[in-house]
Amino acid sequence: MRLRTDCLMGLALLLVSNLTLAEEKQSIEEIVAQQNFFTSAFFESKPSNAKHIVPDVDPKIYAGADKIADKQRMEEKGFELIGYSDFKAGDVSPDLAMPQAKKIHAEIVLVYSERSDKPSASARVQQLREAKKTGQAPVEAGASYSYFASYWAKIAKPSIGVHVKVPEKDDTSEGLQLLVVLDGSSAQKAGLLKGDYLISMGEIKLNKVTDLAEVVKKYAGQSFDVVYVRNTMRDETKMTLD
Repeated sequence: MRLRTDCLMGLALLLVSNLTLAEEKQSIEEIVAQQNFFTSAFFESKPSNAKHIVPDVDPKIYAGADKIADKQRMEEKGFELIGYSDFKAGDVSPDLAMPQAKKIHAEIVLVYSERSDKPSASARVQQLREAKKTGQAPVEAGASYSYFASYWAKIAKPSIGVHVKVPEKDDTSEGLQLLVVLDGSSAQKAGLLKGDYLISMGEIKLNKVTDLAEVVKKYAGQSFDVVYVRNTMRDETKMTLD
């Protein structure tokens, strides 16, 4: 009789143990399902001195096309990268980037995704067979994707409207190289282009990035001559600061 009681108690403990493991597994699955990777895998960009404009409307989410080309175009439009999310997961809706975008006051989010795994030939055949039976499009179970989302904030337009390359210590090039010329800026109106080297503005020689601040301070609201180099050719133009 005692042996039977011990067996029943052991069986009961085993059932409780299995139930606990099942609950724990379910809890983990729920946590994974509810986790927002756009938030947990977010990385803040190195802060700059640019002043961001806080949008008064919800952020807009778009599908990105080419990271490098998109970055160049966003900077030309007067936006600054304030952070990004980078992760791998199953099928994730781009709309889940909205909470993080609102949190950091982003105006635009560009989301990129691509298949990071390829199903085997046998798995693909099985998917097609199942699709033929159900009459629905084939579903690829367990598909994995690489996601990247860039978050952009509008910056207050600078008076000159350029981004320049910070000279290296051993850089002997004359002037400051233009990396970005913002749309509608004073620089664009003066005919300056990406790749140009700014040599001087007015009476100020341009050897370091802080020289641009001196130009704005001295010539705000005025017109002045700009000396630059394009394709090894030295040229001049006139610029008026807003």
